[in-house]
Amino acid sequence: MKRTSFPITAVGLTWTGSPRGVRLRLIDRSGRPGAWQDVTAGCPCGKDTEILRTKSTTPPNRALVPAHGSYGYQLDVDPGVKVVEAIAIDAGRLGRKQRPTPSDTPSKSNPAKTPGTSGSRALAFPPPGLMLRADWGADEAKRLTADGRESSPTRFTQIQAITVHHTATPVDDPDPAATVRAIYEQHATSNDWGDIGYNFLIDHQGTVYEGRYSGTDGIPAHNADDEVVTAFHTFGFNPGNIGIALLGDFNKEQPPPRMRDALVRLTASLAARHKLDPLAGITYLSPTSGKSTGGPALGGHQDWTSTECPGSAEYLDLPTVRERVAQLTL
Repeated sequence: MKRTSFPITAVGLTWTGSPRGVRLRLIDRSGRPGAWQDVTAGCPCGKDTEILRTKSTTPPNRALVPAHGSYGYQLDVDPGVKVVEAIAIDAGRLGRKQRPTPSDTPSKSNPAKTPGTSGSRALAFPPPGLMLRADWGADEAKRLTADGRESSPTRFTQIQAITVHHTATPVDDPDPAATVRAIYEQHATSNDWGDIGYNFLIDHQGTVYEGRYSGTDGIPAHNADDEVVTAFHTFGFNPGNIGIALLGDFNKEQPPPRMRDALVRLTASLAARHKLDPLAGITYLSPTSGKSTGGPALGGHQDWTSTECPGSAEYLDLPTVRERVAQLTL
């Protein structure tokens, strides 16, 4: 049993073995435990360099379990399951106690909207209402090592694909910005990736959040040469692949209408900007591994690796998303 002195926003877990072999119960402030709950492994993200280091084609299981202000937790695991790491995250505190942004990595100012042009329709990127990292409370010091260097220096390549994910967290999230901060904490520090693994995230109200840091000389997810920053969302297929995470679990239900509309607008603006055909197939070439693989220009995580992400219901809805995007861009 793990007790904390602060209210926990979420528990971040990493384990090996069965993806359904972990249970958790929360502990309230008085020390009373709640009911056991099965833990659902979330999106199997990862840095491509992990493949070279571990010679593995699959990352460990990871999950972010909402803790609702609890003061502790207890784990129970099946035989053969090994918990690699468990962390208690106070995302409320992450947002309230912002450290000053390091002088050599200032927060990105509001970027100008750059239209993509396709036919008679112009699509603005970034889309209106984008919540920048400073807006959702990203603590930029978490990207840095003790001596002030970037833990995972930004690298940029030409875009090849757009990949949709889900976070396997509750859909009707009362504080999605806190969940984004919790994902950032888990990815940047617990997973040791140096930043959040997605390029963008979308909540149930349709708000789009800037993800992976991309510097100060371009617009979100891009540099000044219009190349896209490499994030850590599709293990083995990250460079040139924009990762968009839907906040929620969409194995049994489709995303709510506002979220779906925001996904269409965001992917359409990216497709227009980079002249991607959302209905096309591509041959993806990884500059990390040299591996060449066929896949969709606009697809789901399970198009690239063995996973349930972005959830069965959302994956089945992707053909409709592609058609809607194509109506806006082709």
